[in-house]
Amino acid sequence: MSDVLEKPESKSIVHESKVSIYQPTQEGLIFPDLPEFKSHAEHRQYLKERIVAACRAFAQYGFDYGFAGHLTVRDLEHPGLY
Repeated sequence: MSDVLEKPESKSIVHESKVSIYQPTQEGLIFPDLPEFKSHAEHRQYLKERIVAACRAFAQYGFDYGFAGHLTVRDLEHPGLY
């Protein structure tokens, strides 16, 4: 019994410069660039401001009970912390 199933070749296109699976690949579409930070503290402040805005948007639309309002951000200085 030497039946071996081979994996079909993947036809997906790999885009080396993509930073997100949501980044468009079509010409002419705009995807915001990630800012560069001078320190972990500056980056952490940027993330905290955005998660607060996301929490407020969730609350505005009633996603504020249980897991419906669950948002997390990983700390890049301490990768084991959220």
